[in-house]
Amino acid sequence: MDYSGNNLGELLSTLKTDVKDWTEIQMKLLQLQAFEKTAILGSSLIYGVIIINLLLFAFLFAFFALSLLLGKWVHSTIGGFAIISFFYVIILALMLIFRKAIFTALQNLLLKQLNPEPDDESSK
Repeated sequence: MDYSGNNLGELLSTLKTDVKDWTEIQMKLLQLQAFEKTAILGSSLIYGVIIINLLLFAFLFAFFALSLLLGKWVHSTIGGFAIISFFYVIILALMLIFRKAIFTALQNLLLKQLNPEPDDESSK
């Protein structure tokens, strides 16, 4: 092959154009992947908030009913609500005691959502 200055210049020019195009494509791919992960995370967070709110109301009314039932059993409405309040205080204390483990579990869940395993993507 003849690698004279003219052909070498054309080859380098073509190579430069190809590298520039490849870099632009890679940047667009990274941008699209970031958008996809943001959309997945956002939709998961919104879904989670909806589910948590529904569970909150379900538990609120269930514990309200349980408080009234316990109040009937102990012959004091205030006593029934006091028992349920004590139950909530115990749950709060447990959450404070195990806050690092809870935080780590939530952090791992978030990271897993942001960076799915390669097997997860192939099953989509």
